[in-house]
Amino acid sequence: MPGRKPRIAIVGAGALGQQMAQHLRQQGRGVAGFFDDTHHTAATAEGPVLGPLTAVAAAYAAGCFEELLLGIGYRHMARRQQLFEELQAAGIPFGQFIHPSAYVDPSVQLGPGVFISPGCVLDLNVVLHANVLLYTGCVVAHDTQIGPHSLLAPGVRLAGCVQVGARCFLGVGTTVIDSLVLGADVRTGGGSVVIDSLPEPGTYVGVPARRLR
Repeated sequence: MPGRKPRIAIVGAGALGQQMAQHLRQQGRGVAGFFDDTHHTAATAEGPVLGPLTAVAAAYAAGCFEELLLGIGYRHMARRQQLFEELQAAGIPFGQFIHPSAYVDPSVQLGPGVFISPGCVLDLNVVLHANVLLYTGCVVAHDTQIGPHSLLAPGVRLAGCVQVGARCFLGVGTTVIDSLVLGADVRTGGGSVVIDSLPEPGTYVGVPARRLR
């Protein structure tokens, strides 16, 4: 049918995956269901569990879905990257989702697998690399880049020209001032204010943010 958008399947049937499915359905997107190794029921409130992760390739080949998204949360950042890379290498295409209430400047560049939740703002020349997920109400100012497989919790604020590395998780309400660099595998606690670059992996909390020892 002309104009039909591809049906999407989601890896991960937990709270994040179900929230993603809800947003997709509310915008008229077809959700085929979930793939999950640990969900022991055949269905969730947001759709069926189609099988374990080993079933993804066969289900795609059978036409059960046409694009994939990852609903793997902040507790499993390395696994997010591993699954994305394995499934992409197997020829499974990753989709994108931008909630209509988000503002995304036409200059923004989005990688495969990006998911942008309600109320986000992405300003001039922002780049989100593959498999980045923004929760509700994130603001990303001009010329900022977010590395692959990273997650931003609700209400994160990134000023201009910030560089965020791979597999970062920025906690609820984190603020990062302009022109800073956050290295790979940086995590911040809720309400943290980052005023210096954080090149080393680790968990940083407080105002200003300091590394936990």
